[in-house]
Amino acid sequence: MSAARVAAQNALLPLDDIAYTYIDALQARGQLRSLPVLERPYSVGAVRAALTEARGSLRDDGARRWLDAIAAAADKYAPNVTTADSAVFAASLAGYGVAQTSGTRDLMQSDRVNTFAPGFTVRALLASGPFTGALRVLADRRMRVDPEFLGRRDRALSARTEDGYLGFTSRYATLQVGRVGRSWALPGQLGLMVSNGAYTYDHAYVQLGTDKVHLSTVIARLDDERLNFVTDTLAQRYFTAHRLALRLGGVEAGISESVIYGGVARGFQPNLSNPVSPVFLAQYSDGEKINVAFGADLLWRARSGVMLGGQVYLDDFQIDRCDLCGEPPGIGATVTADGLPLPGGTRGFASFTRVTSLTYRAPDRFERYTSRTVGLGQRNSDFDEVKAGLDAGPRLPVPVRFYVAYRRQGAGDYREPYPAVAQRATWPTIFEGVVVKTIRVAARSALRVGDGIEVSADAGVNRSANDLRVAGASKTRFEGRIRVALEPSWARIRTSLF
Repeated sequence: MSAARVAAQNALLPLDDIAYTYIDALQARGQLRSLPVLERPYSVGAVRAALTEARGSLRDDGARRWLDAIAAAADKYAPNVTTADSAVFAASLAGYGVAQTSGTRDLMQSDRVNTFAPGFTVRALLASGPFTGALRVLADRRMRVDPEFLGRRDRALSARTEDGYLGFTSRYATLQVGRVGRSWALPGQLGLMVSNGAYTYDHAYVQLGTDKVHLSTVIARLDDERLNFVTDTLAQRYFTAHRLALRLGGVEAGISESVIYGGVARGFQPNLSNPVSPVFLAQYSDGEKINVAFGADLLWRARSGVMLGGQVYLDDFQIDRCDLCGEPPGIGATVTADGLPLPGGTRGFASFTRVTSLTYRAPDRFERYTSRTVGLGQRNSDFDEVKAGLDAGPRLPVPVRFYVAYRRQGAGDYREPYPAVAQRATWPTIFEGVVVKTIRVAARSALRVGDGIEVSADAGVNRSANDLRVAGASKTRFEGRIRVALEPSWARIRTSLF
C-alpha cells in the first residue's frame, strides 16, 4: 500500500456524519464487530476494513445498501488513493440547509425558536506516510440561534472550524493534535466523561497499545473563566482525561479518570498531563489542587447484535477528613440494551440515564466540567431519562429509529454557583426546584441517495408538564430538525503531490 494511501486511511470519520446512523444499525445486528462501540470516532481505514469483512457475510440487499452509504461517507474524508501516490491533497465543498423548531440542539429541551438555516462545508486533507492533516470548516446560520454557541452572531453566517488536526499513526501509538469530536459512550448515548455534546475543542490525543488493550489520553487547554468583570481577572483552565480500555471477545471495558485544574496565572502543568501516569495521585504526592472524577464502563456484545452495557461517572466522593469537606457527591450513570431481536428484522433498544444535581459543578468556577459553558460529558445535570424504541430493519431503504423518551429535568445547572458550606448537608441529590417532565414520541433517520445527497432528520411530538418551569403549566408541540446536504462529485478535487 502506498504511503499516501496508508495516511489517508488514518483520517477520522467525524461523529456528526450520517455514516454513524448506518453503523449503529449494523452493529445492532451483529455486524462491524471489528469496530469498538465505546470509543469513537473511527478512522476511515478501520471503517473500510469493517465494511470489507461485512460484505463477505451479508446477503441482504438492504443491508448491503447500508454498507454502500457508509463507504460513500468515508470517501468524503479520505478519497481512494492509487498505489502510485506517495502524498495526496484532497478538498471538497458542500452546501446544506437546516430547518428546525429549536435553536437548542437537544430537542427534549427545545427553546422553540423556529429557524431555516443555509450553510456550507469546506473540507481538506493532506496525507503522506504515517502523517495526516485534515480540516473541516462549517459556516451556517443555525449556530446564530444556538444558545450553546458562544461565537459571533452578528454576521450573515456564523462559522467555526469543526475539525482541524494533525495526526501521526504507527502500529502501537497514535498522536493527534487539534480539534475533533470524541466520545467514550454507550450506544446511542452521550458519554458521561468525554462526549461530543460540547462544540469541538482543541486538544492533544495520545493512544498507546493495541486494539485489544490500550491507554487513551485527552489533554486540552479549555476556555478561560472570567472571575471579575471590573478588574478583568481571568482564571486559566486545563483538562486531562485517561481511559484504559480492554477488548476481549465480545466484551469491551474501560476505567477512566479526568481532572480539571486552573486558576489565575496558573499555567500548563506536565505532571497533570502525563499520558501514562494516574493523574489523581498528584493531589496527594505533589499537593496539587485539582477537580478529579472517575469513570468506568462495560459492554457485552453478542454475535446476534444484542448489546448490554453500563457506564458510571463519580465525582466528589469524600475519603479524607477535613473540617470544610462535605461536598455532596456528583454521580452519573447510564445503562443500555440494544440490538434486541424482534420480528421482521426489527431490533429493540432501551436506556436509562441519571445525572445528579451537582454533577459537573465545582466550588471554584474554573473547575467546572465544561468547555465554553457546555458539559464535557452530558449537556445537562439534575435529570433522569428513560428511552425505548424500535430500530426498523433493512427492509426499509434507510435505518429508522422510532422511540419514546421521558425526561425529568430539575433546575440544577452546573453553570450555577456551588452551594455554600451551610447548604450542602441539605442540598437535594437530584431535582432542584420545579421539575419539568417531558415525554417525546419521535422517529430519527438518515439517508444518502444519488450523487452526494444526504438527509438526516429527527421529528416528533413533545408533551411537557410544568412547562418552562411553571408549576401546573403544560405544552404539546411538534419538535423536529431536518438537514439536507448536497456534495456532488464535481465539487471534489484530488491530486497527487509527488
